[in-house]
Amino acid sequence: MASKKDLKSLVGQLFQVGFNGFSVPDEFKEFALEYELGGTIYFKRNVQSPGQLAELSNELQFSCRNAKMPPHFIAIDHEGGKVNRLVKPFTKFPGNDYLGELNSPKVGFEFGVILGKELKAVGININYAPVVDVNTNPENPVMKNRMFSSDPEVCGRLGSAVCRGIQKMQVMAVAKHFPGHGDTKEDSHFLLPKVERTLAQLEEMELIPFKRVIRSRVEGIMTAHILNPNLDPEYPATLSEKTIEGLLRKEMRYSKLVITDDMEMKAIADNYGAEEAAVLAVKAGCDILIYRGDAGLPVKCMEAVIHAIEEKRIPLATAEAAEKRILAAKAVYTEGKKPVDVTQVGTFIGLPEHFQLADQILRKELPKGTVEDSSY
Repeated sequence: MASKKDLKSLVGQLFQVGFNGFSVPDEFKEFALEYELGGTIYFKRNVQSPGQLAELSNELQFSCRNAKMPPHFIAIDHEGGKVNRLVKPFTKFPGNDYLGELNSPKVGFEFGVILGKELKAVGININYAPVVDVNTNPENPVMKNRMFSSDPEVCGRLGSAVCRGIQKMQVMAVAKHFPGHGDTKEDSHFLLPKVERTLAQLEEMELIPFKRVIRSRVEGIMTAHILNPNLDPEYPATLSEKTIEGLLRKEMRYSKLVITDDMEMKAIADNYGAEEAAVLAVKAGCDILIYRGDAGLPVKCMEAVIHAIEEKRIPLATAEAAEKRILAAKAVYTEGKKPVDVTQVGTFIGLPEHFQLADQILRKELPKGTVEDSSY
């Protein structure tokens, strides 16, 4: 068995934690160094300007880790539309439903390239986008306007194109929310939604876009805090070994990163308890656990995972496999030697051609000369 110190650094890599403010709080910095934290996630509360955000990313990469630690994952939910964390002069795009109506993978790819380019300019290396859920319930309270289409093939084609565009700019794309959030009636920020679709129904609808983005080599898939008794009567997807190891890994042959939705959402925290949920998520096969940070630093959750490995409730091999996948992705998508050049940030953000594409998507107009390519 690994030593407590080794386990701390191993488990630290599996966590991504947010914080308040435009600079890194001292308490967060101490925590990141002590637990060798794997990364963080930005929200609007962290964003003042492109220059400030670039400096914040540099502070995280160079003040919140020691020489032995791998670079940080710095993530954001930047989908366009209503999930838009970045303020002017970043380009503001309309929601996925506009892209869906255009149904142009070429435009989806260019959209992804611009998202990736602007994020990379400020040191962000993961985008929790695109949403590839299928719009099977028009009254869905949380996913409305965030989905491309009610047609799974359209969701798959556009999702794949957006992923490829983001990743072309050396930013990791993460398709969400597996195994599908489109048919829910409740908001998992507050309640645990239940979906009754059979595996056969999922195969014909919700899983189609995920299969497509897996073929397109998406680097990450985010889980849904949704209970489907047909897949697992006991646990929602985020905590379900049957759903993650059984369906996603074995049946769908997905070998890259599995990332939880925010573990502080009430669907998880209120029903399973924060510490137990962290253990169940790692045991189920999640590689990265996200904590918004509103509930404070998740030290107890980390310690619970460490104890579970010591007690062999989580096999050490499971945590080591997660770390191996994380380090493989970091080798491609993170830059730990060279800080972001803050003076150059403006040359990549809010460019006229970026606004032009956003405006064309908003007007649902194909750019002149758009020729679709089957490789999308």
